[in-house]
Amino acid sequence: MFVVVALCVIVPIVELVVFLKVAEWIGGWQALFLLLAVSLLGVWLVKAQGVAVYRRGRAELEARRVPGRSLVDGLLIFCAGALLLVPGFVTAIAGLLLLIPPTRVPVREYLIRRWTRNARSLVRTASDLGPTVITADSVVVTDRTDRTDRSGRSDPQELGSQRAIEAGDEPLG
Repeated sequence: MFVVVALCVIVPIVELVVFLKVAEWIGGWQALFLLLAVSLLGVWLVKAQGVAVYRRGRAELEARRVPGRSLVDGLLIFCAGALLLVPGFVTAIAGLLLLIPPTRVPVREYLIRRWTRNARSLVRTASDLGPTVITADSVVVTDRTDRTDRSGRSDPQELGSQRAIEAGDEPLG
């Protein structure tokens, strides 16, 4: 929470100071137009990189592979687009750096390593709790009759020669 509040206070102050310095060096209108040009370039790059990542993800799905890296790249491109929407040179530079693949790869690999480590510790923590017992309101009965409908498909609740019966639906006798 403190980090979010600090970012909401510190980032605008830093952006204002940087904008005033750039305006002092090149002029106020030129600084404003430069900021607009950087934002427009960023929007174009977000679109181009987003389409490329989408296509790569679709190709991975069609090849029956999990598109993990493509998903993280898509998330980073989304974050880059959000940074480019914030008016300012510092956030624009950060957004542009996330859009360029050579600078995005180290961030992506760091995030994947971190999330993998966190997921492993989560699984380890959950497995330390012991086995999970699920109680159900059904019983399994043995029935030798074939349970198929007219299309030849089996009853979805059938388990070989056993089938699940909801509580209260037990056969009489």
